[in-house]
Amino acid sequence: MHKISEISIEYYKVDTGWIFFKIYADKQSFESRFSEVFDPLPDFKKWLEAISIGVQQTSFEYDPEGTEIKFDFERVCWDREVLTISEAYKDGQIFIKANIDRRQLVKAFYHGLLTFSSTDKFDSEEWEVEYLKERLCKILKIDEETLIGQLADLDKKELGQVFFNADPTYFVSFPEATDKNEEWNMFLQDTIDKDKGTSNDLKRVETPAEWNIPDEYNFWTTDKKREFITECINEATNGYNGMKIDDFRSSIIEKYLDEE
Repeated sequence: MHKISEISIEYYKVDTGWIFFKIYADKQSFESRFSEVFDPLPDFKKWLEAISIGVQQTSFEYDPEGTEIKFDFERVCWDREVLTISEAYKDGQIFIKANIDRRQLVKAFYHGLLTFSSTDKFDSEEWEVEYLKERLCKILKIDEETLIGQLADLDKKELGQVFFNADPTYFVSFPEATDKNEEWNMFLQDTIDKDKGTSNDLKRVETPAEWNIPDEYNFWTTDKKREFITECINEATNGYNGMKIDDFRSSIIEKYLDEE
């Protein structure tokens, strides 16, 4: 009989587009993070669903904005199932390799994230995608259908102003640059300084980025305006783009776990 390791995962922080976590398997441990830039949650969900329906081998890889990581589940024989967490390339470092219980693995990874998302440590605005309609409905305290109706009553200029006020974005330029290469270098330095939380003496100019609303918009029919507005408000705002935790929920996984 093969010794089964107790698998646990601690999701412990969300910060600027990262979900940080630690995984433990007896004396083995692994610490990493999920990045919304390369959002792994859709594939993570599919991986857990595959395990839930009884596949014999399945894996998924993710990029934490560093070395890619691979989670692999395999049924080696009738009484042995193995979880391997390693670097996602041939002969990469193995962080965890343990005999596990399939159901316990799914429960720990799935319920762990859902439970974490309901705590004060999970700030959805630091991870989840937010659509323009969600932001406007929240600001104006109205439902989506009312929002579309009110927006359709605005002219081109008014509509563009509402969209910008709800989700302001800017073009950045450096007028003092003498050529494109110097402007590029100044932009890079400005980005580096912002990441470090410092500032520089460069003259940085921000120009509001106007919404691309057709010139003939004011002459459109109401139905055409509503169609255009619906398309616009379903765009993501200028923030993070991680999968919504509600979308991570899975009827396949929950049915499997309810069978225990």
